[in-house]
Amino acid sequence: MKRDRKKSNLAPKVSDVLRVVHQIAPPHLAESYDNVGLQIGDPAAPVSKVLVGLEVTKEFLKEADEAKADLLVTHHPLIFLPIKSLSEDKPGNQLITRVIRSGRSLIAAHTNLDSVANGTNGELADRVGLQTAGRRILRPGKPEAPYVKYCVFVPKSHVERVIEAVSAAGAGIFGDYSHCTFGAPGTGTFKPLEGAKPFSGEVGRLAHEEEIRLETRCTRSVLPRVMRAVRDVHPYEEIAYDVYTLEPTGEPNTGFGIVGNLPKPTTLGAFARTVKKALKIDSIGVVGDLKTRIERVALSTGASGSLLRDWRNGTADVFITGEMTHHDCADAHQRGLPVLLVGHWTSEVIVGGRFAQMIREGLREGGFSDVVVEAARKEKNPLSRI
Repeated sequence: MKRDRKKSNLAPKVSDVLRVVHQIAPPHLAESYDNVGLQIGDPAAPVSKVLVGLEVTKEFLKEADEAKADLLVTHHPLIFLPIKSLSEDKPGNQLITRVIRSGRSLIAAHTNLDSVANGTNGELADRVGLQTAGRRILRPGKPEAPYVKYCVFVPKSHVERVIEAVSAAGAGIFGDYSHCTFGAPGTGTFKPLEGAKPFSGEVGRLAHEEEIRLETRCTRSVLPRVMRAVRDVHPYEEIAYDVYTLEPTGEPNTGFGIVGNLPKPTTLGAFARTVKKALKIDSIGVVGDLKTRIERVALSTGASGSLLRDWRNGTADVFITGEMTHHDCADAHQRGLPVLLVGHWTSEVIVGGRFAQMIREGLREGGFSDVVVEAARKEKNPLSRI
C-alpha cells in the first residue's frame, strides 16, 4: 500500500527541510557572490529539532546545545568565502569545526531570503507599520531566471527515487509546489559491450527496457547539483539525459527591498521614534531634517546603501536600512533623501520567528508534524552602544 505522506509522522531528513527552505526562498534568487543551501551535514540525516537564527555564533551554538537541535538554519552563511583549510587557529574555522564535531547539519538562506516579499524585508515592513496594500519591490529581480528543462530516462523501478533526488537538489519547484515532474513511458534500447556491467540485459545482446522519460525544471545554477543527485540514485552505468534552455520568465514579486505607505503621514522624527519602539532599540542613525513630512517608505535590511546609487526621485520619502557607508550617507544628504539606520543585526535578526514558522508549516504540509522548529532566543548583537 502506498503511504500517504500527508498522514505520515516520520521524522524528516535534512533534505526534506532543505526542500522546504528552497520553497520559501528559492536558491536561484541568491546573488552570484552568495553561498546558500546545505553547508554542513548529511542530506539523509534524520531531523527531530531545528533551530533557526541569524548566524552561527558561540551564543547560537550554546542555545543549540541546550535545545538539543540537530539541524541549524541561519540567514547569514557560516561558509561564505572559499576555505583553503580548517585550521582551528582561525576563529571562523573554530565555529565550522564545532558544528561538524557536534554532528549537526547547517542550512543557510541569505540573499534568497532577502529577495522574497515575505522574507527579511517583509518582516521589517510589518514591524515598522507599512500597509500591506500597495507594497512593491524596491529593486525588482532580474527580468529572467535562467531555467533549463532536465530530462532523464529512468527504469520504472527507480522513478520515485529519482524524483526525490532531483527535488532535494532544488529542481521541480513551481510556486508553492515541489516535486513537480512529468513522466512519459517508452522503450529504451541498448546493447552492452564488452566490459560493461549493465543493470539489465546481457553483454552483446540488444536489450529493450521499459523506461520513463522524466522531465523537470530547474535553474542552470543548480543543474550540476541535480545531475549529481541523479547519478547517486540512478542504476545505470551510463545515464541518458537531455538539457533544454527555456525562454526567460519575469518574476515581478522578487527582488531587494520593499516600498509601501504608512497609514497616515508623519514626520521623520516621529517615525524614527516609532521604528525604535517597534525594533526595541535605544538609538537610531538619522540622515535628514526631523521635521520632514513622510508617508511613503522604502526599506531594505542589512547593508543596502548600494540601492541609493540608482535611486529615482519620488521613490519614497524615507529609506530604512541596517547600515550604510559614510559616503552613501553623504550622498543621501546631498540628495535630500532622509535615511534611518537601525543596525545590520537589528534589521535582520527579527526574521527568525517568521522563518521558523514558515519552515514549520512547510514540513507539516509535507506530512512531518512531529518535528520541532524553533527560533533562537539568545542571539546577541556583536555591536553595542554606550
